[in-house]
Amino acid sequence: ARCSGPRWADLQTFLPVLKNTPVGFAGMFYMGVDDLQGVRDGIAQHTEIVKDISSDHTGQRMFYFRDIDGYVIGVNEKAALEASALSKYA
Repeated sequence: ARCSGPRWADLQTFLPVLKNTPVGFAGMFYMGVDDLQGVRDGIAQHTEIVKDISSDHTGQRMFYFRDIDGYVIGVNEKAALEASALSKYA
């Protein structure tokens, strides 16, 4: 099955790697880390970085990688998250 609608289109724009991915489970998984660049560099030695470090509309710095099962995982900077309005959800 394929998803549709404006939210799915927004996600495909933000993470183009998902454009042709069928959806069986909808959800996002993020990890907060202290050393974003160091974690990114370590992960890049073992798997595909699908979106490199960038900042979103809230100022969060994050990157995304594909795990060995094909899932896309987000990693964000813990200190930036704690300092933002999004911290109430963390």
